[in-house]
Amino acid sequence: MGDLRDESTEAAVKRLLEADTRIDESEIEVTVEDDIAFLSGSVDGAAERQAIIEIVKTAAAIRNVVNRLLLRNYIERTNDELRESVRNALRRDISLDAGLVTVEASGGEVTLRGYVESFAQKNAIEDVAWWISGVTEVINCIEVADESGVPLDLKD
Repeated sequence: MGDLRDESTEAAVKRLLEADTRIDESEIEVTVEDDIAFLSGSVDGAAERQAIIEIVKTAAAIRNVVNRLLLRNYIERTNDELRESVRNALRRDISLDAGLVTVEASGGEVTLRGYVESFAQKNAIEDVAWWISGVTEVINCIEVADESGVPLDLKD
């Protein structure tokens, strides 16, 4: 990587990863150069990879993340299988109101669309999708609506 390597930021990022119980940081390599974090190694799934990227982005000196993390337990699934797995997981979670949410799947990428009543519901639905085997990316297009059904971003 060159002589612009920032070992103190690398150490800070590693401490952040060690502190998060959702991930196993033992197989993750972090190199920071010119405020860019380069991640390599293997993780068990897309949800763990996404958690790592989110954690690294919170480090004060990091302005970008280059993701070279490999998915160890990736299971390739058809688009129909993936869509149905996400739908079923959303139906099983009684804490979620995903009745107005549609799920599309294409090549491991899942797109969520529809309406929910809170940002917490929107984020929780996205979290469920990330943990489904075969998901490599989640695009959350869910809108938060008020009691009248009007999306909050359309109100004056």
